[in-house]
Amino acid sequence: MTDFPKKYKFNDHEKKWQAFWQEQGIYLWDKSEARDNTFVVDTPPPTVSGQLHIGHVYSYTHTDFIVRYKRMKGLNIFYPMGFDDNGLPTERLVEKKKKVKASQMKREEFVAICEDVVESEEEKFRDLFNSIALSVDWNIEFRTISKTSCKISQMSFLDLMNKEEIYRDSQPMLWDPVDQTALAQADIEDQEKTTFMNDIQFTTEDGDKITIATTRPELLAACVSVFFHPDDARYNKLAGKMAISPLFGVRVPLLADDMVDPEKGTGLVMCCTFGDQTDILWWRKHKLPTKIIFTKWGTIDGITFDDTCINKQQAEKFGAEITGLKIKAAREKMIDILKAEGLLLAQTERTQTVKCAERSGAPLEILTTPQWFIKSVAHKEALAKRSDELNWYPQSMKVKLDKWIEGVALDWCISRQRYFGVPFPVWYSKRPGEEGKPIFAKLEQLPIDPALDLPEGYLRDEVEADKDVMDTWSTSSVSPQLSSHGIADGFMVDQKRHENLFPADLRPQAHEILRTWGYYTMLKSHLHEGTLPWKNIMISGWCLAEDKSKMSKSKGNIIAPETLLEQHGSDVIRYWAASSRLGADTAYSEDVMKNGKRLVNKLWNAAKFVSQHFDKIPDSDKNLELGALKGKISCDFDKYFLLKLSELVQEASADFENYEYALAMAKTEQFFWSLFCDNYLEITKSRAYDEESENPEGALSARLALYHGLKVLLKLFAPFVPHITEELHQLLYSKESIHTRHSWPKLDINFDEFAPHESESLIEVLDLVRKIKAKDNLSIKAPIEYIEIEGAKLSDELVSDLKNVTSSAKIKFVDRLSSNAQELGSDKLKINVKYDESGAA
Repeated sequence: MTDFPKKYKFNDHEKKWQAFWQEQGIYLWDKSEARDNTFVVDTPPPTVSGQLHIGHVYSYTHTDFIVRYKRMKGLNIFYPMGFDDNGLPTERLVEKKKKVKASQMKREEFVAICEDVVESEEEKFRDLFNSIALSVDWNIEFRTISKTSCKISQMSFLDLMNKEEIYRDSQPMLWDPVDQTALAQADIEDQEKTTFMNDIQFTTEDGDKITIATTRPELLAACVSVFFHPDDARYNKLAGKMAISPLFGVRVPLLADDMVDPEKGTGLVMCCTFGDQTDILWWRKHKLPTKIIFTKWGTIDGITFDDTCINKQQAEKFGAEITGLKIKAAREKMIDILKAEGLLLAQTERTQTVKCAERSGAPLEILTTPQWFIKSVAHKEALAKRSDELNWYPQSMKVKLDKWIEGVALDWCISRQRYFGVPFPVWYSKRPGEEGKPIFAKLEQLPIDPALDLPEGYLRDEVEADKDVMDTWSTSSVSPQLSSHGIADGFMVDQKRHENLFPADLRPQAHEILRTWGYYTMLKSHLHEGTLPWKNIMISGWCLAEDKSKMSKSKGNIIAPETLLEQHGSDVIRYWAASSRLGADTAYSEDVMKNGKRLVNKLWNAAKFVSQHFDKIPDSDKNLELGALKGKISCDFDKYFLLKLSELVQEASADFENYEYALAMAKTEQFFWSLFCDNYLEITKSRAYDEESENPEGALSARLALYHGLKVLLKLFAPFVPHITEELHQLLYSKESIHTRHSWPKLDINFDEFAPHESESLIEVLDLVRKIKAKDNLSIKAPIEYIEIEGAKLSDELVSDLKNVTSSAKIKFVDRLSSNAQELGSDKLKINVKYDESGAA
């Protein structure tokens, strides 16, 4: 008999099995196998920002459930882990940890510090991911800043340049004055802020007073026109005239445009360069002049006046009063000046939607700067079709991406004015006659850093390096290709590997980055090779705090996974993660953790109980599949149990194939608790023991069903709780891992001339007996003289099992109960229980 410890202690076993799986190479990808037999995962590379939280455990385990199932089904798994270790979050982490400023040191020195910091931070992620038993192959790890990744990212840039899908242009761009960089549309979030609508007095060149309404009075010196709606009878007489701006006395045209809302403010709007996106549209449409009066640091500067100003001395005086001030301070100062001059006619408090940087949270300004762009607007229709081709899990998430694609209004700005990122493989010539000409690196030179390397045929003083780096999404958006080592024809690191791994089978990710990582990866793949980057996409929801609020550092409600691992162990945490359906936001729950601990303990105790019978089974019967043993499964309730188990295997497999891991888990757990523990173990207990050897055939039938049934259940639980299932599998069945390929249960079994409804009636009767004994405050073992059953018949075998489990001396099948005082049953089945005298309440 197997020597079972009394209790299962996770901290005695989990690290042991994690090391075992690595030593045995359970997770290794076999590059020699055919693509058709390989399942490729495009793993989301976590951002190296120094913040490990329970959300990492939550979403990454969802992928691991699917991967473990696919591996057990026999597929060759390509499951890498990557690290998104460049960009603003990493720079912030480094500056905070090392107490340095990137802007105050040489770039190469700062980059060297970044490399050192991310290496130690990534080790923390590796420890966490190993601790929660992610079955990744660490031999195929990728980093978005590695030499190979830099090469592939630069290949992507050159390929799209060749395809004329990338261009460089100086145009108004949303600018983050905190992080000192241009941002793309997807890097922006709208925030509600309280501000004031200010009614300010302008005059016309004829001397008439007019009132404009604005929330940006600090931009008066950048005013280039005043607009009204062409159908607004109050103002259409102003068409073709000039207005004069207050304080600065600049003559600007009064123009009609149907984008003006006549109901908003006074119906007159000033256009400045640039206060918002509408200003950009008007500036382009009406070919207005450009007056930029603030810097990339978010301060007012560069206020100048030309001949359109009627009083330069006065204008320069007022301009000097706000020069050097931050935007907010300049706004307050300008309001004070307008009040003092009697030009501020009214102020109305209002809530305004302000575009802010997603990372820094800073309100964005608009600057005209040279940037690199990938054409996006032109491909909206094609990307919408790609979304239709993709298999979505859950399907409801598709609308999020479709709405984003529909709303794309700007081409993707991929350049950032930062330090730690993939450099553009570009120089600009300083040779006479070709000044400013872009020079692109040759393919064989990649990866290159233009600040350190030179283009072929040029000397250092003949070129200027492009100083920008790629947006981190520009590198992570080729994550499938970072694994496959190729971009497109002519741009390959390893063409055979690329053909074997691209496109991937699965992209797992969270819903909040669909507009960035999901969208950009699809765009890049479409532009490079005219295909989807993956066949399937599964979307996880958010991990919320216990009060269902979003976790955030400022709220102090972030849960450290290390603490939970110490308290509960990996299997219990994975159980909690499996309780969430795909795409649904889920709150952390101690109650669910307790349920997980209860399940782990019950698996241990049930296996310990069942294993008492294993030594009584011939070894030859242990080594056979159940299908070959069905002739020895002679008892009806054993047949019923195995038929239901076969149905469970089929249903769980179908759920996994549809990425519905939560359904597979819920069904398996329900089966385990209800049918296996509460009913099957209890109903067959006496027969399996057969202490008097009265029914050896029935005993063997039960023991075989218990032996093979538990084995199947452990395998069904294995993707979710890998440690306890490995421990029990090796204790009871085999020293080969339960998680190896081809280990998923195959249980397609049927029995001729078998009526499962009789076994279901037995369970119903047992449930009713339990209820009446509980109501009468009696032990389940309290003896019963007889049970009358109306509305059902049971075979002799089932009658014997029922008598044993209910401690009943006799079972009577009647057309009508002798008494229905106990009111036990339903319309179809009723029972009456008669205790014997020794068991009476």
